[in-house]
Amino acid sequence: MMKRLKRPANRYRPNIAARTRILSIVLGLCFVALFIRAIDLHWWKADALNERAQQQHYHQYKIEAPRGLILDRHGRVLSQSIETPSIGMVVEKFPEERLDELANALHIPTTQLQQRIKSHRGFIWLQRQTTPAIAAAVKELGIAGVRLETEWHRFYPLGPETGHALGFVGIDGHGLEGIEHSFDRLLTGDYGVRMLRQDAHGRSLPGSMWLRKPQKGEPLTLTIDSTIQSMAYAALADGIQKHHARSGSVVVMRPKTGEVLAMASWPGFNPNNFGKFSSTDWRNRTMTDVFEPGSVMKPFTIAAALESGKWQANSRIFCENGKFKVGSYIIHDSHSMGWETLKSVVMHSSNIGAAKVALTLGPTRLREELIRFGFGERTGIAIEGEAQGILAASRHWGKVETANIAFGQGIAVTTMQLATAFSTLANHGEQMEPVIVARRPSLPATRVIAADTSAIIEDMLIAATSREGTGHRAVPQGYLVAGKTGTAQRADDKGEYSAHHYTSVFAGFVPAKQAEITIVVVVDEPRGVYYGGLVAAPIFRHIAASALPYLGIAPNNGGVDTVKGGVLQAVFTHNVDVSNRGLNFIGLSLREAHRLAARKNLDLRIHGRGWVVRQVPLYPDQLSGERFIEVWLDE
Repeated sequence: MMKRLKRPANRYRPNIAARTRILSIVLGLCFVALFIRAIDLHWWKADALNERAQQQHYHQYKIEAPRGLILDRHGRVLSQSIETPSIGMVVEKFPEERLDELANALHIPTTQLQQRIKSHRGFIWLQRQTTPAIAAAVKELGIAGVRLETEWHRFYPLGPETGHALGFVGIDGHGLEGIEHSFDRLLTGDYGVRMLRQDAHGRSLPGSMWLRKPQKGEPLTLTIDSTIQSMAYAALADGIQKHHARSGSVVVMRPKTGEVLAMASWPGFNPNNFGKFSSTDWRNRTMTDVFEPGSVMKPFTIAAALESGKWQANSRIFCENGKFKVGSYIIHDSHSMGWETLKSVVMHSSNIGAAKVALTLGPTRLREELIRFGFGERTGIAIEGEAQGILAASRHWGKVETANIAFGQGIAVTTMQLATAFSTLANHGEQMEPVIVARRPSLPATRVIAADTSAIIEDMLIAATSREGTGHRAVPQGYLVAGKTGTAQRADDKGEYSAHHYTSVFAGFVPAKQAEITIVVVVDEPRGVYYGGLVAAPIFRHIAASALPYLGIAPNNGGVDTVKGGVLQAVFTHNVDVSNRGLNFIGLSLREAHRLAARKNLDLRIHGRGWVVRQVPLYPDQLSGERFIEVWLDE
C-alpha cells in the first residue's frame, strides 16, 4: 500500500481573510470614488460640462450690423452697407492635408497660408470682404473648420465726387475719415449674436439660431445736394487739369441758411478703394488746408473801414501811382493808380488802397472785425479735423503786418471760412453757422456788419465782376454776380514768398441782390497763368451756370426769376425750352436730353433713367471730333 504523500501546509491560508477584507475595502473605496465622481460630474460640474458640450456642438459668434445710410438732401443714397462674403477658419479643426486645395481657392501661396495657420489658434480670418467667386470656390471644397461669413462693406455710389466729404469706413466697420468718422456713433449699428450647430469635425449643421439680431445704424441726411456736388467736383477737376495745378477745393453754400450744398477737393480719391491712395489724398481740403487768400480779403478790410465811421462809400484815397513804402517794405499794385474811391479800390484790386485804409484803422480794430467775420476761428461745422486758420494777436502787428493783412498776406484761412464770410455779405451782414447735417438745430443768425454796410460792399463786389473788374470771367450769361478775385504768392520752405508758386482764388455769390448760393474756388499752384480772375473765376462760372438752372433760378438779363419749388423735376419736366441751354443737359428728362442732343447734332450716350444729374463733357470747347456727350440719369 502506497504511502499517501503529505502536501505542504499553505502558508498563505491564514491571510485569506485579511486579504479579502483589504480587497473589499479597496473595491468599496473605488465604488465610493466612482460615486463621488458621478456626483461631481452630474451635479457639481454639470453646468461647466454642459457649457463645454455646447461649445463643441454649438458656436456663438458676433455679426456686425449694417451701418446707417448717408443720404443727400433729396434722399439720394451717398453711402450704404452691402453684404459681402468673408472666409474664416477654426485652426484646430482644419485638416492640414487639404492645405494646398484651400490655398489655391484663396489665390494665395501655400506657404503664406501655412504660416498664418501656424501662428494662430482658435478662430482666424483668412480673407475678409473677398469676391463672390473666391467664396464660392472655398464653399465647394467643404473643408472642416473653414467657414463662410457675411460681413458688411461700405459702398459709395458717387465714388471720388463725395470721397473727401464722406470719408470712408475701415474693414472693422468703423468710420476712419470725414462724416463717416465724425458721426460714427450714430451710424454704427448694434451687433447681433448667432448660434451655429456643428458636428465633431466642425462642419455646420441645420438648426442655427439668432440669440440677438443685429440692429442697423441710424440714417444720416446731409445738406449736400449730390447733383451740385457732382457739378462742383467736375468743374474743379476740369479747371485744375487745364491749368496743371497741384490741388484745389470748392465750397457751395446757401447764405440764408448756412447749408453746405457741395464741398469738393482735388486730387480726388475713391472711398470704395481708399487703401490704394495715400493719406494726403484723403484729407478734405475745404476744411484742413489753410492758405493766404490774397485780394479776396479786401472787401472785409473795406467793410471794417465803413463800420468804423472813418470812411464813407464815396471816400477817396490816393494809391501812390503803384508804389507805396511801409517801413522798409514796398507795396506794389499791378498797375498805376492815383486818386480812387473805395469802390474802385475793390473793383481794380488795389493793394495800396487797401493797405492805406487798414493803417488808418489800426491793428486792433481791423483784427476785431476779421474775427467777427469768422477768420482765425473754426466755423463750427460738424466735421472733425477743421483747421482754425492763422490770425496772429494784434500786439504782434506792426505797420507792415497791418498793411499786408489788409490785402490777404500774413493771414491764413480755409475755404470753408471764406465761404462763411462771403455768405455773411450775401445775407445782408448776418452770419449763419455752416451746417452739413439736415434738420440739425442751427444757431440763430449773428449780426456782423450793418445791412447798409453789406449793401455797399455788395455793390463794390458787383463792380469787381463787371467788364472793368478783375472778376468778369466769373459771370455766367444772364446772371449778376458779386465776387472778388484773389492771387497770393505761396511761401516756400524757407518762409519766403515764392516767385513761381501762387494760390488762385475766386469767392462770390449769385444772383447778386437776391443771393441763393455762395461759391468759393481755390486752386493751388497753377502753372502758366495764375491770376484768380483767369484760373478760379471760370470754375466759379461753370459751377454757377449749371447749378442755378438746376435750382430753378432762371437767367433774366442780369437779374433773376426764381422758379417756385426749385426742385429738379418741378423745373424741367414741363415743356422745357432747350433751345438756349448750350451744352447744359443737367436737369433734363431723357426725352428733353434727346431733343437737345438732336438740336446740337450730338450723339447722346445714356446711363440710368430719370433726370440728368451729370454729363461729360461739361463745356462746348471740350467736344471731341466724334461730337458725343455722355449723360448719367438718376430718379
